[in-house]
Amino acid sequence: MTNDKNGESDMNTRDLQHALHDANKERALIYLDIFREIRHRRGEQEATDILRAALEKRGRAFGKSLKSFAPRNFRGLCDAFAYVPDGGVMFHPQEVRCDDEALELKMRKCPLKEAWQSADVTERELGLLLYCASAMDVGTMDEAGFELKIRTWQPGEDGCCSLKITERIK
Repeated sequence: MTNDKNGESDMNTRDLQHALHDANKERALIYLDIFREIRHRRGEQEATDILRAALEKRGRAFGKSLKSFAPRNFRGLCDAFAYVPDGGVMFHPQEVRCDDEALELKMRKCPLKEAWQSADVTERELGLLLYCASAMDVGTMDEAGFELKIRTWQPGEDGCCSLKITERIK
């Protein structure tokens, strides 16, 4: 990658995809380091609670941009949520259902999960980290005005998390 005299990059799509994947891997490793440090100082429950609270808050910031899709524009929500930031390359979302009643997704890949597996975390720790990371989606959908049921990855399963997003019942 080079920059011309105007500061414009000649990065191609593959370079950008690689940079995005690397950034998400680093994000996962930062989560892991933070989780382990808090767990060491305060215990596993406190580490889980703190990481989930922080990630839910971050998710709420993104959720504000999705409010226009509530209460039931699930196609619009799918397009604006499931395929970001790269058209679906990172997460490979499988649309299980997308109609007037619900949006159901199965994430076939997860850069966070892949990074944690490369870091040789135990299956138990991987499950905890994915549970923590799922709080971002919880915050996103709550702020956007939807109900979310999320099932995080379990040992022996293919892919990663499954999400069912429905209209929030008041």
